[in-house]
Amino acid sequence: MRRKLVGLAVTTLLIGAAARPAAAQARGYVGLGAGVNIPVGDFKNFNKTGWLGELIAGVTGKSGVLGGRIDGMYLHNTFKGGGGATKLFGANADLVVTPGKRPAKVHPYVLGGVGFFNVKNDDDPNDQTKFAWNAGAGLQVHTGNKLDVFLEGRVLSISTTGSSIHMIPIAVGLRWGGI
Repeated sequence: MRRKLVGLAVTTLLIGAAARPAAAQARGYVGLGAGVNIPVGDFKNFNKTGWLGELIAGVTGKSGVLGGRIDGMYLHNTFKGGGGATKLFGANADLVVTPGKRPAKVHPYVLGGVGFFNVKNDDDPNDQTKFAWNAGAGLQVHTGNKLDVFLEGRVLSISTTGSSIHMIPIAVGLRWGGI
């Protein structure tokens, strides 16, 4: 577990270094979101569509095109047939690319990165913390003074023992800070 946390910290520093060239003009932001978690693949055979909550923190460079972000997520999917749930808690370190000219009211963006998730099933006393990767896209709408609404979806894959868990988290939320 300790090695995994060190790996996540190193990944975070590398993403921060990628956004570092514009450090004098970099803008930070924080946000929160909620949504649905759609199981796919083998994960769908045993779990219903669930819900998620996420916290995000990131930095965007001077041009607003390149940035880095950390997102913490909690995902909850109940078992088909009842009797319990799969609970996933983890974090991703993502590179975020937001093409287009500034200022604009609406910005599409793409993101992708790696992380670690703890997976706990109610029918199994053992939990496991495993490597994950994700890739997705979103839309950010400026609503006022440094307040944005975002909608994003991604593919998230967690490399668990046996077979990987695959899902599509879709979240809507608010983001405060740098534009």
